[in-house]
Amino acid sequence: MIDQLLRPALTGKGPDFSELTAKECKIGDYHLRFKLPGNVQRLAKHKDPDLTQVLLTPDVFKANLEKEFNREYVHACFEWWAYRGLFIQGHSGKLGDMSLTIDVNRAESHTPIAERDLDSLETYLKKDLWDYYETEKNKDGEPGANWEARYAFEHPEEMSAQGYIPLGKLVLVTHLPEVYYRQEINGIDWLHYGIRGEGVGRGLNYYWAYPLGAGYYLTFNFHLTSEVGDKELRYQRMYEDAKRIMSMVALRKA
Repeated sequence: MIDQLLRPALTGKGPDFSELTAKECKIGDYHLRFKLPGNVQRLAKHKDPDLTQVLLTPDVFKANLEKEFNREYVHACFEWWAYRGLFIQGHSGKLGDMSLTIDVNRAESHTPIAERDLDSLETYLKKDLWDYYETEKNKDGEPGANWEARYAFEHPEEMSAQGYIPLGKLVLVTHLPEVYYRQEINGIDWLHYGIRGEGVGRGLNYYWAYPLGAGYYLTFNFHLTSEVGDKELRYQRMYEDAKRIMSMVALRKA
């Protein structure tokens, strides 16, 4: 009981679930509805508006395409919450923060994704993440971050000659998902997984993904960072907030 009372002080004020904003987006033949809590950060003067429709017509989709790490996507929604404590701690008083991006991703051709088939999406993601992070040359023509870390660790003399002193132990930039979970949310089964240190080796990312078929899949991506204090306690609090947001997601095919 005491732990529950102290938890907001220890983990910081985050999303305000007493203030919800309903949102929706049409994605191909699907209709996505969700609600986002208040107490959002508004640091940028200008914020791109959330999309109300994403067309899966290849030419139209390609014209709006963005890229980050191993994913190519159309960005449908973004929101950001700060976790602030009772005292001035961390950067600008923040104990940590959590952002949510909702993306419609274009799948590579290496592994087919079948609509509503979570097994096919899991197989796709395992190969796609491995090909990006673990191979000597990924699809961008660059060494995978984890391949590069292993090479530096195994060839310390070569790295030292280049002016780089390798770490005394092997540290991987990204810890890829070991387990992919199936989670039912409002009548739809989602694929749920987590990545530690995605891309830059900082924070946690929790994904909920759904295969739309025809080479596309939908992701809700929660990025968690912690500035000071008990990171694991704060990550647990943020993860519970993320699951609470996901509980308000409804996806239906028209």
